[in-house]
Amino acid sequence: MATENVVERTAEFEAGIQKWQEIEDRTIALCEEIINSTDNPVVKTMVGVISADSAKHKQILSLITQALEGTVSLAPEELGRISALLDQHMELEKESIDLGIREYENSRHFVIRHLLSYLLQDEQKHMKILNQLNDFKRQLYPYT
Repeated sequence: MATENVVERTAEFEAGIQKWQEIEDRTIALCEEIINSTDNPVVKTMVGVISADSAKHKQILSLITQALEGTVSLAPEELGRISALLDQHMELEKESIDLGIREYENSRHFVIRHLLSYLLQDEQKHMKILNQLNDFKRQLYPYT
């Protein structure tokens, strides 16, 4: 009985992931329509960012599907080989964040401040991803 519930939840989960992928497809299509309907560079750029993010979301959802199928793994050796590169990347992200904060604080232009704010949030998201990879590394290599 308990196994049946797990299977049902898995099927429900997989259906939810599939629906999410379809939503991302519709989002990308709508973004294209918006971009083609305006000449405003701010709107085109920001909606283009949303479209690119939706494409990334589809890629991650596909990875989730692969993980459910058991075709995705993360071996300790893989993270060990790139550990120094991940550390270098984190330093670059910190530098970008520090610079972004300084530029944000020095700007008084409404649109520029919003664009800088977006970039800062994205850089902080990059740091979060790199920190997650470091967490994976620590879980796989508990003595690092």
